[in-house]
Amino acid sequence: MSEKFTETIDTVASLLDERVDGYEIFLSSSNGTAIEVKAAEVDAFKVRSETGIGLRIIKDGRPGFGYTNVFVSEDLRRMVSSAIDGSVAADKDEALCFTDKCETSITASELDLIDDGFDALSESEKIECAASVESSAKGFDERIATVRKASYNTSTMTTRVVNSNGVDADYSATFYSASVMAVATAKAVSKNGSEDSQVGWEVSMGHKRGDVDCAGVGTEAARRAVEMLGAEQIKTIKCSAVFENAVVMDFLGVLASALSGDNVMKGKSMLADKVGKKVLSSLLNIYDDGLIKGGWSSSLFDGEGVSRQRTPLIVEGLCEGYLYDSYWGGRAGKPSTGNATRGGFKGALGIGTSNFYIEKGKEDLKTLLSSVGDGLFITDVMGVHMIDAVSGDFSLGASGMRVEGGELTTPVRGMAISGNILELFSRVEAVGSDLRFVGSVGAPSLLVADVEASGS
Repeated sequence: MSEKFTETIDTVASLLDERVDGYEIFLSSSNGTAIEVKAAEVDAFKVRSETGIGLRIIKDGRPGFGYTNVFVSEDLRRMVSSAIDGSVAADKDEALCFTDKCETSITASELDLIDDGFDALSESEKIECAASVESSAKGFDERIATVRKASYNTSTMTTRVVNSNGVDADYSATFYSASVMAVATAKAVSKNGSEDSQVGWEVSMGHKRGDVDCAGVGTEAARRAVEMLGAEQIKTIKCSAVFENAVVMDFLGVLASALSGDNVMKGKSMLADKVGKKVLSSLLNIYDDGLIKGGWSSSLFDGEGVSRQRTPLIVEGLCEGYLYDSYWGGRAGKPSTGNATRGGFKGALGIGTSNFYIEKGKEDLKTLLSSVGDGLFITDVMGVHMIDAVSGDFSLGASGMRVEGGELTTPVRGMAISGNILELFSRVEAVGSDLRFVGSVGAPSLLVADVEASGS
């Protein structure tokens, strides 16, 4: 952090002296660019920069909060007064606390989150990267009719959290990403008189410029679109199915919510009171690991200054525990797992995952498909956000490929799969070796038995 930010933190701390029982100062600074290319021309070029400070206080057992993005004495004083005045109307809460100082045995350089060449990347080079995404998608196949939202984004983030218990933790990282949507249109006209049109989407993310293959993103999106051309509806079947890693990631978001300690205590989790019990297939191991080298959400400390760690959540199908910050951990009689998160200096503290993933298995994708025999390869699901977080029940639209004799054959769409997410993951018969992360969520492909797909 710059000297100016250190002076700001010192000023706020002095304004709070002896006026509160405890405080936490959070400062963040971020900047970035987002570029979209359309028809080989820049369609959008957005530059974003935001710096601000957020303040949490405890006074007489009551919480207070304030923030500002203006670092002058008058505004800092106003922020402090706002937090203190706001605490008067808040309810007392004996569980309120600020974490104590934590130590970590690794260094920021070991996490490898910063691209030293970030500032050297020119605007023209960023535009070339976005253009490469679009051109590679268009050039993949003559049936690619449209390329939408070919984008390339770069950003950098620096944060620091200081509290009255001696915590002083900082974090810095650079970020790169590229994404695109490709639309393929079949030349042949379908029975109802309209052309067959299919969409493919792809994204790549990382902390280093070299982590993002712009041309590969475009090619993969186009491939996905083209391979779905001619997709047909199928009759209702019950069969084994391989769920592609990207689809498994969608389901993982629901399990992440169910493993959040606050949801467990509020009765909003399908995994409440399941510690020590078998909840998924014994082949599945799920971890939250904030210390993965190069991980999208890796850091030495979480949003309140607690050391990150590798937390086992599901081991051989057994529920091992939940994710906590200091507040909800204290209420549950558990230590924080280093999972406090913030939505920025204006946002409230909450529980969130770091790098959340299913551990990879030993079988490659070809072996998983061979094990299916005759069944399905599910490559896309729709409506995952509608899964009931308490019961785990779902009904989702799905599409993918038919598997016949262990080989991919024809594309299929218009299916509906329904059931319960815990039951679905309990029927996993094999775990793929193709672990992939998109941002902070990672998963391999899974072979699941007895999947019922409703068709025509």
